[in-house]
Amino acid sequence: MSSQQREIYLDNNATTPVLPVAAQAAMHTMQRGFGNPSSSHATGIKAKAELESTRALARQLIGASTGDIVFTSGATEGIQTSIVSALMAARERGLTGAKTLLLYGATEHKAVPESLKHWNKVLQLDATVMAIPVNQHGVLDYDFIRANLASAVMICTMAANNETGVKQDLAALEQLIRSVNPTVYWMVDCVQALGKMALNIAQTSIDYAPFSGHKLYAPKGIGFLYVRRGAPYQPFIAGGGQESGLRSGTENLPGIAALHAVFSELAKKQGSVFQAEAVLWQYRLQLISALKQVFPALELNSSEPYVVPTTINFSVPGFYSKDIMDLFDAAGIRVSSGSACSSKVPSSFVLDAMGLEPWRSQGAIRLSFGPAMTQAECVQACNAITALAEIVCKHCLVLTDATPTLEIHARGLLQLKHEALCSYVLICPDSRDAVVIDPVLPLAGRIANIIQGQGLTLKAVLDTHLHRDHLSARREIIALIGEHESHQDCDVLGWPKQQPELLCGPYRLTKLATPGHTAEAVTILLRKEQQIYAAFAGDLILPGGVGRTDLPGGDMSALADSICLLAATLKDNTLVLSSHDYAQRFFTTLALAVQEQPLLHALLQNEPDSDWQQQLQQQAVLLQQQNQHLCGLVEVSLSDATDVIAPEHLAGFMQQHGTLQVIDVREPHEQSAGALAQHLPVPYPVTEIPLSKLADALISGKLEQQQPLLLVCRSGNRSLVACKVLGRLGFTQVYNLKGGTALLC
Repeated sequence: MSSQQREIYLDNNATTPVLPVAAQAAMHTMQRGFGNPSSSHATGIKAKAELESTRALARQLIGASTGDIVFTSGATEGIQTSIVSALMAARERGLTGAKTLLLYGATEHKAVPESLKHWNKVLQLDATVMAIPVNQHGVLDYDFIRANLASAVMICTMAANNETGVKQDLAALEQLIRSVNPTVYWMVDCVQALGKMALNIAQTSIDYAPFSGHKLYAPKGIGFLYVRRGAPYQPFIAGGGQESGLRSGTENLPGIAALHAVFSELAKKQGSVFQAEAVLWQYRLQLISALKQVFPALELNSSEPYVVPTTINFSVPGFYSKDIMDLFDAAGIRVSSGSACSSKVPSSFVLDAMGLEPWRSQGAIRLSFGPAMTQAECVQACNAITALAEIVCKHCLVLTDATPTLEIHARGLLQLKHEALCSYVLICPDSRDAVVIDPVLPLAGRIANIIQGQGLTLKAVLDTHLHRDHLSARREIIALIGEHESHQDCDVLGWPKQQPELLCGPYRLTKLATPGHTAEAVTILLRKEQQIYAAFAGDLILPGGVGRTDLPGGDMSALADSICLLAATLKDNTLVLSSHDYAQRFFTTLALAVQEQPLLHALLQNEPDSDWQQQLQQQAVLLQQQNQHLCGLVEVSLSDATDVIAPEHLAGFMQQHGTLQVIDVREPHEQSAGALAQHLPVPYPVTEIPLSKLADALISGKLEQQQPLLLVCRSGNRSLVACKVLGRLGFTQVYNLKGGTALLC
């Protein structure tokens, strides 16, 4: 990363940087105070003193004048130890079987429910693991606890949630828990609490409280567990009897020394690097104000008085988590979605449990700062965030009253995707015309923003067929743009009546009746001059497969005739653009479709007595049984290969390939937020071809099959997809930068 773009780290709930004093303490211990605390000589005695003084500081900070403080490798180990201890005690008491409950908050970190399920099975308790619901604020349902706690042997709750920052009222919880079941074992996950909220554990009946060092400016691999006096305890790690027999294994003294340094800062009455709670709340307000300058429609998913100040969880209508993360990451701002990524749009199980709308769950962003943040760091973060306002306006991600700025990539053909759904926008920058093909509801706002933001004239919104598995967004887009009257005289697919063709600048669109997937289906042909550049085939032919015919209006014989008609109309290398892309292949050609689907080969060769129709129908029905949402039969190939360039070899690779074309496949807003050229080890021209413009680049001849191509994105994942797409089309020298720009920073 260049000196002009310093990293802004706002993902402290995931992990924190190590405090300089903590790093110094760890280094000193590794080099000078390296004794084994179990050794009886002077060096070991010094190490033991460091360990015990850290333990004493931990007691002081969490208010644990009694009970045990056990050093662990982190919170996960503390959670395992607590659960194993409680469950073994329950088994010894004969509390087993389905009527015995193990309760946990529905918004707990996955380490808790997964550990409960695992050890319940291993220890053969056969108890019922049950989630405690939460309300829309993330607060546990007290009525549910009251109704079920009498049958429970363990209850697990959080002090503060890692995704939303929602804190639980531990005093009120304790009163409820002990009034209903005085003997239930109670674990409280305190990982996100230390340094952010007051704790006085000895004055409570909490049995177990795990803590983690790397969430509070200490290194990874160190933590500690509080165990109430009298609570059952079973060593999770047996061996040499360290930690008074509570946790064997030579203690991580450098980590413990780092904890000591962090605890010493926390304990200071004056001059500490840790800020007062009032200051943290002020930082929160400043950061939220900056975010709203970029996203005026921002919605907070959790807020005061239910949260600790250092966690801001928000969503923006029309945005998925990845959209905002990619934008922020390109600008050097590190945030998280708070949920694991998947092949589909991820959602937050925490926000789902709170009952928030799906768009908020799928678009959730977690911005978290640490309690040692300075005012200068807060100002720097706010400035970096507000600088994005111009970019989201320029690229029509958010519409404002500002004069629209022409987006360089908002021309030609855009392929927009939502999960496996594909929508297309054809734009002529000269005539200022636009045509939308196969619009889907999740992309309606984005498409309308592009058209309105660029001041385009919407010529038509077309569908290739009546979609049976999802709704067309044709009416919604027309409504958003406010052009009802000009789009009234159209057929069921949006094609203007009495018009055999549509003009969009130099492009000419015509339609070809291709029933089969559905009765009214058409293929839209994209022509320029006399050449057919692309065919929007709906679900007639998919990248790697063909459409189903077991949906209403489907007909296998008609499908066969339509495919033959398309084969007679198109060239082998004409791009075929589908309304679904299940295998991340973006588009196909007739030649590829025949190669990847043997049944198509049999069809197009008119092989006598071929049973291809029966085979295709059987496979389509099987597919329907496996996944009701799929609209076509797709064979997914795992054999697509690409050459990978490691970051450390990049400079030499670029020097060896004089004709190399470096291609940035990130989306335009990412490219504007952080130029790729600043990351490259040597000065080099960069061609910007976002994945959404890859089809357009092929249609317009921007890429040559024999030229060496180096594809780059943020993490190496999207560039890998693009490499595979180009490789399937016959590009022979395609290279992917491993790890993307993230490993060049």
